[in-house]
Amino acid sequence: MNILVKACVILLFAYTSTVWANTQEQSIQASQQNQPNYQTIVDDIVLAANEVVGFSGTVLVANSGGIIYQRSIGLADKDNKIPLNPSYRFAPGSVIKEFSTVAMMLLKQQGKIRYDDKVRDYISWLPDWASAITIEHLLTHTAGLGEIKFVTGMQTAEVIEQIKAVKQLKYHPGEGFSYGNLVVVLRTLIIEKVSGLSYKSYIEKNLFKPAGMQNAFARNNIEDSQDLVAYGEKPLAIDGVTAYATAADMYLWEKSLWNNTFVTKQALTSAIVKPSLGGEGRAYFDFGAYKTNRDGSLNQVWHPGTYPSHYALKSIDLDKDLFIVLLSRDGRNSTLNEIREYIVSASENRPLEFPSLWWLSTEMSSNGFVSAIETYKTRVKTGEFVAKESDLINLGYGLNHKQEKAAHAIMALSIELFPESANAYDSYAELLLMAQMYKQAKPIVEQGIRVAKKSNEQFILNRLKKMQQQIVENTQLARP
Repeated sequence: MNILVKACVILLFAYTSTVWANTQEQSIQASQQNQPNYQTIVDDIVLAANEVVGFSGTVLVANSGGIIYQRSIGLADKDNKIPLNPSYRFAPGSVIKEFSTVAMMLLKQQGKIRYDDKVRDYISWLPDWASAITIEHLLTHTAGLGEIKFVTGMQTAEVIEQIKAVKQLKYHPGEGFSYGNLVVVLRTLIIEKVSGLSYKSYIEKNLFKPAGMQNAFARNNIEDSQDLVAYGEKPLAIDGVTAYATAADMYLWEKSLWNNTFVTKQALTSAIVKPSLGGEGRAYFDFGAYKTNRDGSLNQVWHPGTYPSHYALKSIDLDKDLFIVLLSRDGRNSTLNEIREYIVSASENRPLEFPSLWWLSTEMSSNGFVSAIETYKTRVKTGEFVAKESDLINLGYGLNHKQEKAAHAIMALSIELFPESANAYDSYAELLLMAQMYKQAKPIVEQGIRVAKKSNEQFILNRLKKMQQQIVENTQLARP
């Protein structure tokens, strides 16, 4: 029996308990016998992930009362064969943006800033293009700025020089959305100006310490080296961008967000569910993505992060009082989404399905992506595998940093299997444009526009039209 079949058998029989959900805080301490046996269920998926797709990371499941399950598996340092344990810290990527976000919300709650304050009131050296940018624009990625041009060893001062070198904004503040870290660094400068502390000192004193995050630290000096950091992080020291934490630290952070440690639950909820120019389901401020119940009440919030080979995904189900923290260093981002989905399925009493993409990833590693994709496609068409658009797209994005051709092939597969999905075309086109493959992107964008118009998906349609303009500007290819 090969490893994949063995893992399938393990998972098939893993789930035997029923799920209980309660939205009332006074019922959180109810009997555990009515909840899934997370110890068994999560251990099965973690072991299978390690065996089948080489997962190296830490998985934590908890409720507001404490940690239910925590396990580290794999290696912290593959070259030196050092085993991973829960004390190892990871750089949780975009999740770090929450720290500067909450710091500004805290200052606002204290009456020290207002969201409609102009950024130049605090950072006087900003050029004239910044005159209309407000603090709220920084918090919502609508300032018109782009991404940092990262280089190894970069520190905050070098990012500031990049900001000074900006000639003009991408659009008038408040009229577009561009996700990036330049706005995050500007947040940290305002926090320093208002608080009189360095950004590192401010968040460690006012956020990490109250939350009980004893192992978390922010790095603002490239010479600052700490023990127990998992291999695979990029050496940077940028305020608002570079921080490290264990899975337990991230659980304590998430718990503190929702128990009024920093800001009220009402203020936090509003900062998440207010409509974002980033699209439906994206949090208004930097808290990732969210889902609501039918009555409009907030249900789930999750936030992924990438920091070269470090990946993070933290999640909370408010109705079920279920916290999930996933950290990895194996370079396969999609594993975290698959593990989370499996745990969420258990909490909702849904069938536990072994991810077919694990077979695909293993086959790609063994026999190359071309033959693996063809076989996968055949097994989907025969009904042996069930393809999920979101899983394919996540895999494509996850591969893009290291295996660009394979990533493009996965995205091409997603539009072949889901030809009526505007999102599939949007995602494929985005990767092609990132690679400056404008001629290849042109027909993908054009078909995506037709699909988006047909399905009346205005947000994706607008994105695709901007991509179309980008192609025209870079290749002078005329529009149809």
